[in-house]
Amino acid sequence: MSILGKFDGKRYYSKSASSWWLNDDFDTDFKRGDGIDYTKLAATQRAIANFVNIVTGKSIPVVFQSADASYTDGESVVIGTKLDDKNFDPAVGLALHEGSHIALTDFNMFKGGMLSSTQMAQIVRLNGYDPDMTMSHKDFSIIKDLLNWIEDRRIDLYIYTNAPGYRMYYEAMYDRYFNDKVIDKALNANEKCEETWEDYMFHIINLTNPNRNLKSLAALQEIWNVIDLRNIQRLQSTEDALLVACKVYKLVKDAVAEAEAEKQENAKPQDGDEPQQGAGGMGQGDGDGHGGDDRDGDSSAEATEGGIDSGSSLSANDLKKLSKAIEKQRDFLKGDNKKTGRLNKTQASIVNAIRESGTEVRQVATNESGTANFVDAIVIKKLTAGIIAAMPHLFGSRSNDYVSGKLNYAADVASEQHRVKHLQRMDASVTQGIILGKTLGRKLQLRNADRTLKTTRLQAGKIDRRLISQLGYDNANVFHRIVTDRYKNYFIHISIDASGSMSGNKFRNAIMSAVAIAQAASMTTGIRVQISLRGTESSSGNREKPATLYAYDSAHDKISKIRNYFKYLDVFGCTPEGVAFKSIEQDIKRDAKGDECIFINYSDGYPTDPSGAAPGYDGIQFTRRVINGFRELGINVISYFISESGGVLNTTPFRTMYGQDAKFIDPKNMQEVARTLNSKFLEIAK
Repeated sequence: MSILGKFDGKRYYSKSASSWWLNDDFDTDFKRGDGIDYTKLAATQRAIANFVNIVTGKSIPVVFQSADASYTDGESVVIGTKLDDKNFDPAVGLALHEGSHIALTDFNMFKGGMLSSTQMAQIVRLNGYDPDMTMSHKDFSIIKDLLNWIEDRRIDLYIYTNAPGYRMYYEAMYDRYFNDKVIDKALNANEKCEETWEDYMFHIINLTNPNRNLKSLAALQEIWNVIDLRNIQRLQSTEDALLVACKVYKLVKDAVAEAEAEKQENAKPQDGDEPQQGAGGMGQGDGDGHGGDDRDGDSSAEATEGGIDSGSSLSANDLKKLSKAIEKQRDFLKGDNKKTGRLNKTQASIVNAIRESGTEVRQVATNESGTANFVDAIVIKKLTAGIIAAMPHLFGSRSNDYVSGKLNYAADVASEQHRVKHLQRMDASVTQGIILGKTLGRKLQLRNADRTLKTTRLQAGKIDRRLISQLGYDNANVFHRIVTDRYKNYFIHISIDASGSMSGNKFRNAIMSAVAIAQAASMTTGIRVQISLRGTESSSGNREKPATLYAYDSAHDKISKIRNYFKYLDVFGCTPEGVAFKSIEQDIKRDAKGDECIFINYSDGYPTDPSGAAPGYDGIQFTRRVINGFRELGINVISYFISESGGVLNTTPFRTMYGQDAKFIDPKNMQEVARTLNSKFLEIAK
C-alpha cells in the first residue's frame, strides 16, 4: 500500500484498536478510589511494550513519564499515564512510532553536541550543500526538521506495510496529529501561501493530506517530485532520507531567496516615485507587508503567532485552532509531543516492580458456559524484593521494610524484637521444610539412576562385536539390543490457599510441606516444581480481586530464594479457589512442556464468591468444573485438606470439588505426603 493511502480518507476499521483487547469496563484513566491502579497501569505498559517489541523485533523498554524522563536518548519509549479513551489508541500508535525510530533510525547521526559538528552536518557538507562552511545552526535545524519528516514517512511505511495488524493505532495517531479538520479547512482555503520558510514547512508537513495543493507555492510541485512519497520505500536508511532532505532544503532556500529578492526589487522607487508602504506583496498575500518580515533563517519551530494572514478567509476561532494544530504538528516532528500524566519516583518504582514481576490482569468467565460475567484475576508471575515493597499488603508485617533495608532482620532476631516474631516463626517453618525435604530427596535420588538391559544373540538389531567370529560357524544370531529405562519427567505445580482462614499454623504447615517437596525435587533430576499462593487483594479499588502469586519456580530459582524470601509470605484476603485456578490454567499446561503434570492444592475450606461473578455463582460447583477441566487437559490433581487439629467435620464440599483426589493428611508428615505422591506417580505410569 502507498504511504498516501492511509491518509487519503480511507479507513480500514470502524472501532478503536484497543477495544479488541480491553473490555468495556477497563478504566483507561487507571484511577481507583484512593489513587492509581498500579496493577492495570503496569499491565498496560507491558502490553504496549509487547506491541513495540513485536513490531520492531527488538526489546525496547517502554516507560511512563516521570520527573527524570528522557525523550531523545534513542533507547526507550516514554508514554504518559493519562490514557483515557480518546487518547489511548493514539498513545499506542505514538509508542509504536517512537519504537520504530529506535529500531530503524540512525541516532548516531545526531550525536556530537551542536548540529554543525554532528555526523549529519558532515554528510551535508560532503554532498556539496555547504561548500563554503557558512551554514548556520538555524540552517542545520531546518535540514533536521525536514529529515525528521521524511524519516517519519520512511519508517511509518515500513511498519504500516510489515505489521498490518497495528494499522489501527497508526491511523489513530495520524488522526490526532495530522488529520485535524482545521488543517483541511486551511488547505482548502489556500491559507499560508507566502514564499516563506514557515509556509513551506506547513505545506511540506501536510503533503500527506488529501487536500494538499501543489500549486500553492512556487517550488512545492518540485519538492513533491523530489520526495516522491509514492516511492518512499526506495529510501533504505536515515542517510538516504537526509540526502532527500538536503535537496528539499535547497529548493526551499532558493525559492524563498528568489521571492525575497523580488520583494526588494519591487520595493525600490520607480522613476522617482516615492516608496509606499505595503507595496510588492508576494504570492497570495494581501499586500500588508506580512510576507516581508525577516524570515530568511527562521526554523520551522518558530511560534506561529503572526504567521497567519490577518486577511484570511478563516474565522478568528479557526485561526486560533489552526495555530494550535500547527504547533502540535511541529512538536510531533521534533519529538516534543506532549504526554499527559506523570508518575513521581515512588509511583514509578511501584509500577516498574509490578511490571518486572510479570504481573498480569486476566479475565475469568464465571457463568456456567464460560462465556460471560468476567472477573479480573491478578497473576503475579515472580516473587521479587520489588513486589514485596510495591504490594506489602500481600506479605507479612514490615516485610517491605526488611527487604528495602530499612530494618535489619538478623539484628531484630538477635535483639528479640517483637515486630520480627511473626517472620521468625515462618522462617523456622521454612527451615524445617528444607530439612524434611532433604530426607525425602535422598529417597528420590534413585530417579537419577538409569536401568539398562542388554539382550544378545538376536536375529536383528546391532551387531555384537564379540559374536562376529561365530558367523563362520553358521550362527546368524550375532545381534544385540540395549534397552534403557528412565523415569519420566514431572512438572509439579503447588497452589497454597493464602486466605485469612489459613492464618497461623495451617499456613505455616502448608508452606513447610511445599518447601519440602521443592527441596526434594532439587536433589534429583527431571522434576520441576512451582509454588504459588492464592488469595484476594483490593489495592486496585474497593473490589476484592482474586490474586495468584508465583513464589518459586525451580526452572528459574534456586533454593536460596526460598530461604531468603519465604519468611515474608503471609495470608491475604479471601478464598478465590476455582477463579484463581482458572486464571493460571494455561500457564500450567504451557510450563509443563509435555511432561507429566501434577497439580497439588493445599486448602482449608470452601471458596468465596468473587466480586462481579455471575448471578447464582456457586464457588464449589465452579471449582469442580475447573478441576475437571484440568483433568481433561492431562493435569493430574492432588488436593490436601489442611486442618489445624487434624480432624474434618464436613468433608462433602471438599470432596465435591476434588473428588477422589481429595486427601486428608497431616502435611507435616512427609511419609504421608510421599505416599500420596508415589500413589499418583504409579497412577500416571499405568
